[in-house]
Amino acid sequence: STDARLRINYSYIRLYASALKKIKPYFFAGLGYNLDYHINIRPADDTSSIPQFTKYAYGTANRSNSISSGPTLNLLFDTRVNSVNPLPGFYANLILRSNPDFLNSSKGWYSLYIDSRKYVTLADRGQNVLAFWAYAWTTLGSAAPYLNLPAIGWDAEQRSGRGIYSRRYTGNTLLYFETEYRRDITHNGLLGFVLFANVNTVTEQDTRRFAYLHPAAGGGLRIKFNKKTATNVGIDFGFSKGHKGLYFTLGETF
Repeated sequence: STDARLRINYSYIRLYASALKKIKPYFFAGLGYNLDYHINIRPADDTSSIPQFTKYAYGTANRSNSISSGPTLNLLFDTRVNSVNPLPGFYANLILRSNPDFLNSSKGWYSLYIDSRKYVTLADRGQNVLAFWAYAWTTLGSAAPYLNLPAIGWDAEQRSGRGIYSRRYTGNTLLYFETEYRRDITHNGLLGFVLFANVNTVTEQDTRRFAYLHPAAGGGLRIKFNKKTATNVGIDFGFSKGHKGLYFTLGETF
């Protein structure tokens, strides 16, 4: 059922680092290292069974730890003038992650993350932008620990899924799309607003097929924090079936 829920408690150590070099205008490539160490994984309710609920065998044993450690290959194409408050432009990022046994990973596995964003200006002056964001995230192989599976809100920058409880939807493959309209309220750009909608789908653990769409929507207020860099303080309200929440950001969500 899409309404079934289980809260999982754990301690978490995370280290992500990468270094990229410009290959040609707008295109960068490089290597990185990712570490995820989940400690004392357990259900909030000791009478519950994580493997039974998730239908997943790896990294779900009660009071267990899971380690994922390995290098990444990073490719980036970015024509945006300002990444904090993107103007017209295009962004694409590919991250291929390896987690070999010899680097202490619980099991050897791979993942692929592809992120793309497009920004379209609807007027010559002022903030009047339509933004699009889509990403696909999948594990390669069958041994990724459960807490390393693609999950809503756990994208590279942990900003997806406004209006949806973080990790509410988890699967071996996740597809995500969001669109946002950004507009000034005042002529000097001090105040503005956004309207957004997003949708995601993940593969079911028993069938490995996409079965449900999970939509969310909302809006927010923008207050200019730094005029020189066009940095905004964002206050957003998002909602979906069974959840609603407030989100505070420095800079745009994407």
